[in-house]
Amino acid sequence: MSNVYIRSQNREKLYQLGGNYATLEYVEYMKKGAEERHTIRIGNGCTEEIAEYESKERCIEVLDEIEKVCRSYLYAAGSMGLIRGSTPTPPMATDIPRVYQMPER
Repeated sequence: MSNVYIRSQNREKLYQLGGNYATLEYVEYMKKGAEERHTIRIGNGCTEEIAEYESKERCIEVLDEIEKVCRSYLYAAGSMGLIRGSTPTPPMATDIPRVYQMPER
């Protein structure tokens, strides 16, 4: 997988998944006397919260969206070179720059 850039929910940070950061994870926790929190964290050993949502299901949906962005690439079918003077070109796939903006809700 090539690098995917992920912008934090508050738009203040841009993370490079595949560079310094290796994991995205759902974390559910509750502080004393507070409500349950559902967050997505990014990290490589130490984790940092990049987004918070109302439910576990929404966090999983966002992680699914990020996975879809990670799997995208640019594809060209190529040509058989049937036009006089043209050279046949094989099909190719290449990585494209990918940026994912964490949704607010």
